Amino acid sequence: MAQQSWILRFGELGLKSKVVRRGFQRALRKNLVQLAENSSVPLIRDRLRNFDVIYSSAPTETVEDLMCHGLGIVAIDRMVELSSNLDPQHISQLLLERHNRVGEKRTFGVRIKRLGEKGEWDSQSYARALGSALIERDPSLSVDLSNPEWWVKIILEPASVSSIEKRIQGPGGLPTGVQGDVLAQLRTEDDVMSSFLIMRRGSRIIPILESKSEFIELLSKWDPFLGVRSRTRDERGEMFQRPAWGVVGLTIEQAKPHIQRRETAIKTTPLSTLEPLCGWTEDEKQALWRHVKAPSQYLPHPDKASWIE
Repeated sequence: MAQQSWILRFGELGLKSKVVRRGFQRALRKNLVQLAENSSVPLIRDRLRNFDVIYSSAPTETVEDLMCHGLGIVAIDRMVELSSNLDPQHISQLLLERHNRVGEKRTFGVRIKRLGEKGEWDSQSYARALGSALIERDPSLSVDLSNPEWWVKIILEPASVSSIEKRIQGPGGLPTGVQGDVLAQLRTEDDVMSSFLIMRRGSRIIPILESKSEFIELLSKWDPFLGVRSRTRDERGEMFQRPAWGVVGLTIEQAKPHIQRRETAIKTTPLSTLEPLCGWTEDEKQALWRHVKAPSQYLPHPDKASWIE
């Protein structure tokens, strides 16, 4: 049986400075591992050269649904290790055995990502050889490198060949816990969606007062440390609990007893009332709610063109 794994694409995190990026990625990995533990999903995290890779023996749908809850992950590439035999003729046979349109007229393109030391093949020579072998075995194929119906995406290593078979869209954003804490009273669906949008920008939600247990449980599927106040270092290098910087679903007066500002703090940030759903239509809210409940099935913004206009 072919071994299956997933490559995580972090997207926005790559724009950060080296130090900040390292901290954000560490938080993302910690959140993902804890989500897997809470869901009893066996998961092994590893590195493949510059890529973060996930291995798991759980069902494909279960693993991909879990990773679709990983805030900070922009995309997930399902990868299948095909063979330790690098021969393009052999790999073309294995690819066509896994393809469901053999014999139909269609276009294709080949992309190769070579990792490790350069051996007999480089990316371009292997792409040419594999493309020729595929056409030889299935003459109904024709090359289109701009917009093909079938992208053949290959990771070529010195001792193995893997195929990226599917890309799943992740939730994007930033990992929770890297941008401070926000107090929330989760009483309505709007409170939950507002909190989710704030979580997506890296803040940790601290549910207080009359927050409903079912809403706390729902957001815990996105942040396994929901409600755990984040910590940072003061000017002397000592760790302390961060005070909350914003509120959702309650007034600032209601939130004041829960801010937990330090008495020794020299400078404090005024508490902000956050309304991230301001300007959203009901249809957009319904799409977002479906995404919050089932991210592997629904996109948060199915109609992206309207946002541009």
